[in-house]
Amino acid sequence: MVPDADSSDRLAGARRAIERDAEELRARAQGARGMVIAALNGIAEIRQVLAAVMPRRRDSDGAGSADR
Repeated sequence: MVPDADSSDRLAGARRAIERDAEELRARAQGARGMVIAALNGIAEIRQVLAAVMPRRRDSDGAGSADR
């Protein structure tokens, strides 16, 4: 910004910069949310595969675990 610019021009410039930064932060947050959701979906898929291929744990009396 120009040091001797009108204060309303400086204020308008600062507002545009803040709005631009806010939009960038919103876009980054949206991207981060997408990555978290993708990671959680991947974990859920891994858990399903492991549940299908690994035998269930058995209690000492031979019954399957009821909490799974």
